[in-house]
Amino acid sequence: MAFVITDWNLNPNRNWYVVISDSGSGIQVDLYTTQANAGAGTSLVASGTGDYGTGSQITLDMDDDGTPEISLFNSDLDYHLAVTGESGDTSKTYHVAPFVDMDEISDGIYKSTDLIQARALHEINLHTHTAKERSLSLAGPFQDIEAGDVLRIQSTRRDIDVLSTVTETVITGTPDSLTAQIETVEYIDMVYNG
Repeated sequence: MAFVITDWNLNPNRNWYVVISDSGSGIQVDLYTTQANAGAGTSLVASGTGDYGTGSQITLDMDDDGTPEISLFNSDLDYHLAVTGESGDTSKTYHVAPFVDMDEISDGIYKSTDLIQARALHEINLHTHTAKERSLSLAGPFQDIEAGDVLRIQSTRRDIDVLSTVTETVITGTPDSLTAQIETVEYIDMVYNG
């Protein structure tokens, strides 16, 4: 087995090379700006250690000569990355590319942590996944369904059993009937062959 990065919370958003190894008493993480430096173990930017296990949270300390200066991407979290690994795992070097080359979202509405996380999740899904959108018609009576709810869509005839997020709900009706038009989106991982 090899070490795996399970969470990333590092700023600036740029190309990074992360070497994860077994220190003998825990997980050792070293951060570099180039693949050559990572391979040679020179020009260390920052490093940190953590316990063996799943999702071990690592806080990196700047090397005395390390550049560029690192910080937390999300200041509500108190670690730079999380890794998973056990004693004796094979050392691994990861290239972590910039998340996105889009302009920063600086609208004043995103002052709430909940809104920031919802928008960040939306942007990550939008730019790293394929969106499969569905339009469903439901006849009443039906339960309260709101945008953001997760629905399980099942169809034996179409061989479908998926979780999908509601993006829009429109209820229309007459005195005799009510129907709801539900718009959903399912995000599917895109395979990267680079």
